[in-house]
Amino acid sequence: MKTKKKVLKITGILLLALLALFCIASPIVVQALMNDTFARTEPPEAGLTSSILYEDIADRYDREPVSFLSGENRLTGHLYCGDNAGGLVVIAHGLGGGEGSYLPEMMWFADHGYQVLCYSNTGCWDSEGKNCIGLNQSVLDLDAALTWVEGESRFDGLPVFLFGHSWGGYAAAAIFHFDHDITASASVAGFNEAMPMIMEWGRGMIGPLIYLEQPFIWLNQKLTFGDTFGLTAVDAINSTDTPVLILHGDEDTTVGYDTVSIISKKNEITNPNVRYLVCDVGRRNGHNSLFYSLEALDYADEINEIGSRINEQYGYDVPEEVLREYYASVDKFRVRELDQGFMESILTFYRDAVK
Repeated sequence: MKTKKKVLKITGILLLALLALFCIASPIVVQALMNDTFARTEPPEAGLTSSILYEDIADRYDREPVSFLSGENRLTGHLYCGDNAGGLVVIAHGLGGGEGSYLPEMMWFADHGYQVLCYSNTGCWDSEGKNCIGLNQSVLDLDAALTWVEGESRFDGLPVFLFGHSWGGYAAAAIFHFDHDITASASVAGFNEAMPMIMEWGRGMIGPLIYLEQPFIWLNQKLTFGDTFGLTAVDAINSTDTPVLILHGDEDTTVGYDTVSIISKKNEITNPNVRYLVCDVGRRNGHNSLFYSLEALDYADEINEIGSRINEQYGYDVPEEVLREYYASVDKFRVRELDQGFMESILTFYRDAVK
């Protein structure tokens, strides 16, 4: 009997020790994961990307550099086509990108008479910040961008429109928690709230084990963002009657269409001026593919297949000169051709908002 009690006591002590170790180690592990997930992003290198760069369009679109503070970090960007009189479109980019990631969309809006502000979030491209910090940072950076806009007299009387994708899609909706004069906003593939989005990503990476870390993730992000961490896109949308267009692909596996997206909370949205666009055309209904024409997606498949063969040929250690030759063969404008109907729906929405 004494032996059994001794064993139970030792077992209890070991379990308590393991629990204490887990509680000590978890905040360190969570911070390391956050630093990795929200690591700095850098712009693509010329000659080694299929993305459209400004140097590819500089002869057609004028721009001027801008900068403004977001917290302690100075963010950088550019204002395109500053003489256009149709309004100002502010683009909030997705995680992993930067101010030039949506140049095709910038070109579309500029071609239709709008000035366009593109900027890089904290920790992205040429903006300051050791990393991107977290999911809530996008709305803080958009708040800073709009504060800069409102401090510039040249924009007085000009309607201001928002366009955000993914990380930026959250920002383009959650921004209504802040006090800004916005004419209309288009939120593409946005998530509703940071914590559920983090947990969904975590389940995809480590499975059910993520739930053991959930309290530590919540505490980490709460300490990082304070009250901003709890801001939801739906509450923001419901706090205003500003027109909001919510667009999402029904096969989006990055921001789950039926789980963590803004559109999944449709029944909770009471703003009467919200409109929805579900992208349900096969191949154009994912997280990123909904922007592009089917012809562009077909061409992307072709060049990706060529790229795969080159990788296999060189054992996935392709010499730089071969990579440059490959990318030089890619028609950037063909692979980044936007879907006209998708973009027209946004343009029509903006125009209806000022009638």
